[in-house]
Amino acid sequence: MASLDRRRTLLILLGVVGMGCATTRGTLDVVVPLPADPSDGIAVQIAHVVDARSFQARPPDPSIPSLKNAGEIHDEAITSRAIARKRNSYGMAMGDILLPEGRTVAALARDALVRGFRNAGYRVVSSGDPAFAEALPVEARIDQFWAWVTPGFWAMAIEFETRMHVTFPAGSFTRGEEIRGYVRLKSAAVSTGKWRTTVDKGLEDFSTSLTEALEQAGTPSAGIESQRKSGASEIEARFRSWKGLTSRADAECFDACR
Repeated sequence: MASLDRRRTLLILLGVVGMGCATTRGTLDVVVPLPADPSDGIAVQIAHVVDARSFQARPPDPSIPSLKNAGEIHDEAITSRAIARKRNSYGMAMGDILLPEGRTVAALARDALVRGFRNAGYRVVSSGDPAFAEALPVEARIDQFWAWVTPGFWAMAIEFETRMHVTFPAGSFTRGEEIRGYVRLKSAAVSTGKWRTTVDKGLEDFSTSLTEALEQAGTPSAGIESQRKSGASEIEARFRSWKGLTSRADAECFDACR
């Protein structure tokens, strides 16, 4: 029993040390690797990405965005960069984690959208491209984009979830589809690298879900007024948007907890 207590104490200490200044604000630089544009894909433009997340001062669940300084939850200069909240081994909320200055959640979400569309065979163009004026518009609303820690006896779990409402003139996307990315990774200690790995994998899961939904939505229409329904039914589309929970979001393990 004594050895078990010593081991648990060691794990707790490792968790606190691994978070590095857990009581203070930290920064985490996350980059979404982008594949090259298909040479002959249908041109689309990411027209609008809105960060619609709601922050709370004392949320009842760690998956709800929050900041250590409650007075900043309405400060868009801070919330636009906030991606996670640290917690100690007992689940007590500690410092928060932001993207570096000059980076925003909306911009990171945009890159995840670009990756999903390109992997589905679309060519994502910017304002300087000759095809920009005729490119089909993509709009997205970020409802969730957050990472958090869930304590455990032998290991803590780092989780990340993002949900975006994506509108695009193809199939069920014409009415808007909720695309979800989620991952849960376990570790004896939490470190900067493991925060980054968790967010990276969660965004990868989102892009994969988006690609699959786009492939099943069918060929987009030439214009919004002439859109036609194609692909699966709305019920099937919503099922696809959530299936990552069972197909790709099963708990994984860092080496530290094996």
